[in-house]
Amino acid sequence: MTITDTIKAGAPQRAAQPAPGLHRARRRARTGFYHAGMTVLVVLYILPVLWAASMSLRTDANMFDADQLIPHPITFEHYANLFTILPDFGRYVGNTVLIAVVGTAGTLLSSSLAGYALARFTFPGQRALLMVILLTLMVPPQVTLIPQYVIFRNLNWIDTPLPIIVPMLFGGALPTFFFRQFFLTLPRELEDAAAIDGAGRWRTFFSVMAPLAGPAYLAMGLLTFVQLWNSFFVNSIYLQDQNQWVLTQALQSLIGRYNSQYGEIMAGVTLVSLPIVIGYVFVQRWVVRGIAFSGMAN
Repeated sequence: MTITDTIKAGAPQRAAQPAPGLHRARRRARTGFYHAGMTVLVVLYILPVLWAASMSLRTDANMFDADQLIPHPITFEHYANLFTILPDFGRYVGNTVLIAVVGTAGTLLSSSLAGYALARFTFPGQRALLMVILLTLMVPPQVTLIPQYVIFRNLNWIDTPLPIIVPMLFGGALPTFFFRQFFLTLPRELEDAAAIDGAGRWRTFFSVMAPLAGPAYLAMGLLTFVQLWNSFFVNSIYLQDQNQWVLTQALQSLIGRYNSQYGEIMAGVTLVSLPIVIGYVFVQRWVVRGIAFSGMAN
């Protein structure tokens, strides 16, 4: 055996590489399966919304016809009847907007401050406090409903939006953890530079950190706003006076024991859903960015 044969025999054998064409075919197949799966999910999510909008434009005779996904003929009488049946529809919109806007603003402010403190400050029991905050996510709201109702009744807050708005002003476990994770992704050198320029903690937060956390504010703001906008259970407990109703309670009142006005209900559902859909179309890019950055921290 020659020296060349010995070197060839001792050299490690390289694994056979797949052909470039086969690699591209596999990548295209994976991409195709991914897009097919996403298409199925989109159809499953969007079909109920399209069906509700379709029912709001059908005549009463065609309300439950399976071939009426595209209504024929199209009628807008259910939208006109909605404002006749609910003459205080504008008041319900105002009540809903008040609760959703004030509650969202309070949650963003308090939760971002708490999240920033947990991300940047070091103090005894910091880990334990964070764990306690996260453990509160496991407590169903129904567990604390009765003691909270008693407290708010003693404060004479029943039939006012205060029982819903005031707790939101002190933040929540999920928004606090969300902002903590986002602030952990921001470099500390930014705060050091602000401190060199003479900025204190409050100015550093509001002038430097909060503007950089814009995607997180938009993402959590949209999620919180949607939660408050669509809320029904808590509102039905505290808002028993019809003048204080929100939109979900007003639409619920259209459902009767023996007869329901489905066309008007679907017209109301379509109108109530429009602000959420329009808002998400405009801020979806920042929502995805904020959620992605919040998941990058350890």
